[in-house]
Amino acid sequence: MLRVEGSKSRHVARIRFFRCPGCGDCQDLLFPNANGMVQCFACNELRPQSEFEVVQKRRIVARCAHCGDDVPFAPSTSGLIGPLCSNFECSNYLAVAYGNTFLEPRLVLSPTWNLGLGDRAQSMSGDFLLARCLSKRDHTVLKVLQVLAMQDDHRFKFGDPEEYCSALCIDTKRQKYIGFLIWTENKTAILRQLFVVKDERRKGRASTMVRFWVERYAKPMGDKFGIEGPNEAALKLHAKLGHIKIGSRQAIGVKCYFAPTF
Repeated sequence: MLRVEGSKSRHVARIRFFRCPGCGDCQDLLFPNANGMVQCFACNELRPQSEFEVVQKRRIVARCAHCGDDVPFAPSTSGLIGPLCSNFECSNYLAVAYGNTFLEPRLVLSPTWNLGLGDRAQSMSGDFLLARCLSKRDHTVLKVLQVLAMQDDHRFKFGDPEEYCSALCIDTKRQKYIGFLIWTENKTAILRQLFVVKDERRKGRASTMVRFWVERYAKPMGDKFGIEGPNEAALKLHAKLGHIKIGSRQAIGVKCYFAPTF
């Protein structure tokens, strides 16, 4: 299970790398085949393992906040959003990559790191706001929240921001991200992902988010909207809102239809 707990501490140390004799690029792990040949990750050329020169490079080493292992920020520990603990049973993100820096997840998940978002957010109910993801910071926050979503449902996945629309939901009074929505727009709007953080569930948050999304984004595009691969909780939510009816064998769309996986 992926985690985003960050690190307890960081320091800089010299880490062993191997320099390709062909292109000069360095990698921190070698995977020789049965004949002792290694493929360079950069130039893809196969060369004898003995030809790779051992060099030392200064890199950040972080102590994992979950398992306590020391993990170098190196190519072999690079994950989808940043350095990932090399302990497979842990699978904790030690940091979030942003440009040339590595940020603690708790910083990225603080709305104060992305102040511009609140200026263009729309109120769904009082201090509960929704803001479209437009900037690099917006999408960085979204990716961290998507990792949290994957803890509940492995079907949550990252996608190309050029291919979908997304929005972050914020409680401005408590300065906290509540969740996110992801959808696509073509002939109709299709809700692809809906997520609410664990400690904000059973408070009507998801209902508020979906109602607002339907009125603001789905209805202007047509009488019906699509929903993709809803899990059991999502089916109950849409039934409660009158979007579907749940029969003895299957759910039937009333105000929406079931869309194929994007």
